[in-house]
Formats: sequence, structure tokens, C-alpha cells
Amino acid sequence: MSSDHPARRALSRTERSLLASLLDHEFEGVAELRAQVKHATASSGCECGCGMIDLHVPEHLPVSSAAGPVPLEGTVVDAGGAPIGGVLLFVEHGRLAGLEIYSDDEPLPFWVSERVRVQPDRMR
Repeated sequence: MSSDHPARRALSRTERSLLASLLDHEFEGVAELRAQVKHATASSGCECGCGMIDLHVPEHLPVSSAAGPVPLEGTVVDAGGAPIGGVLLFVEHGRLAGLEIYSDDEPLPFWVSERVRVQPDRMR
């Protein structure tokens, strides 16, 4: 999503897990996005310390009909189960483009992924 080209790296287990959770629900174009995850790489999406990464997908893979944020989001909960933020997956030109964990207060890093809940009723 950013215009410069920071170093790309393999997706971490946590990042793959978040993507799998978000893409475990049916919506238009999800099959192509699932196939893209296997080949996706990541780079830093933000310097503020938040949980934002840019995703990069090889051009030879099929594109998805999904656009913008995918039509569902995850909810990040605190230790007591109360919502404190969310997870968004961005698609640009039919390709995975960004993964963001946001909060209602301080930035949340990716280690909070075990506190993410994705439910079909959170479809947008």
C-alpha cells in the first residue's frame, strides 16, 4: 500500500494465521485471495508501531473480484473478552495489499492475533 519499496520478507506464522481466519469465510473473490496467500510476501506498512503490513502478490496469480477492505473484519478483544480494536484486510486491483490491526486506543502489534475473533456476522 505504501509507495516506496521497503524490504520484503516471508509472512510470519501469525500473519498467515490472521489471513487464514479472515479468508475462512465465503464472499465474492475469496478463492483467489486464498490462493494468493500461499505466495504473498510482506513489508512494513507503517512506522508508528501499529500492526500494519503491506502485502505483495506475484503478478502471475489470478486476481480477485474483491476490492477495498474485504467485506468482513476481525475484532480484537482484551483478556476479558471486551472489544478493543479490529483487523482489516485490504485488496487493491484484485490482489492482497495490506493487513492492519487497529485499536480504539494505543496501537496494537501483531502479537495480539490470538485475541482476534472473526465471525460471519461481522460482514460489512
